[in-house]
Amino acid sequence: MSRLAAVLWIFSAALIAVVLFALKYEVQRLERELQLVTRQTVVDQQAVHVLKAEWSYLNQPARIADLAERHLRLQPLSTAQIVEIEAVPTRPVPGVKPQPPRKLANAERLP
Repeated sequence: MSRLAAVLWIFSAALIAVVLFALKYEVQRLERELQLVTRQTVVDQQAVHVLKAEWSYLNQPARIADLAERHLRLQPLSTAQIVEIEAVPTRPVPGVKPQPPRKLANAERLP
């Protein structure tokens, strides 16, 4: 009986040693993976910081106004461009016959 107990103890010790050995290398692998993820997180945070700075620069009102003035050549509205809403044509819907705009009576007009 003592031989059986000794063999079981030796087998248990060997099994525990193998499990601890495998566990040690698994922990080391996970630590390396954590370091890689941490480094990548820092790189991504720096990239986000750069992108926020660039976004801030690109959205400066003075810069946008200058670009609009150079590229769009906008002009003030003339009174001929301002019309009542009824004068604006509606988009045609396929399969539906368009109706002419309804004229509002003076009592129905907004002030």
